Amino acid sequence: MKKILSLLLLSLLFVACNPSETAFNDLQKFTERIEQKSDNWSAADWDEAVLHYADICQTLDNYEYTDEQKREIGKLKGRCKAKFAKHSLDDSANGMHDALIELGGAVEGLLEGLGK
Repeated sequence: MKKILSLLLLSLLFVACNPSETAFNDLQKFTERIEQKSDNWSAADWDEAVLHYADICQTLDNYEYTDEQKREIGKLKGRCKAKFAKHSLDDSANGMHDALIELGGAVEGLLEGLGK
């Protein structure tokens, strides 16, 4: 009985220390975090997230995965990329809004300058 328990504990320890599983788990946790908390992130938070995501992806590329694991990794990456794309679009829309406001002011200034 002790031998079986020892083998079971050793197996669990091996799985827990498996770097490929750690990278996979990091991607899962990152995906959950970006989906749950990114709505209030600053530009610096997004920059940090992009770097962290790139690190996770680079680590994942160092290991072999089963087809099922690859499918799950693809899903998680897709969910992250969707959040990055949404942030980029929102950021671009805000930038365009600001540029249009400034352009309007420039036109007003130009017209005022021409009228004087």
